[in-house]
Amino acid sequence: MARTYLIGGNWKCNGTVQSVKDLCALLNKVEITSDKLEVVVAPPALHIDLAKSLLQKKIAVSAQNVSLTGLGAYTGELAAEQLIDFGL
Repeated sequence: MARTYLIGGNWKCNGTVQSVKDLCALLNKVEITSDKLEVVVAPPALHIDLAKSLLQKKIAVSAQNVSLTGLGAYTGELAAEQLIDFGL
């Protein structure tokens, strides 16, 4: 079985709307031609939707964090169910 390589970038707590637009434009210039390469970025939660809408389909978008508790009254958490519902 052929190995698939993963290139990932966690943006931590960086980014404004404009800087996310600029970075996505830069990433969209990259030609991903190998089926043995998977590229994923993890922007801050506030910018997930913007990154998903701007990035080429060969670049996956991921959340940085998933709550261990699931849905409920948990301030500042992202439940896996919410991320799935959001399309991640």
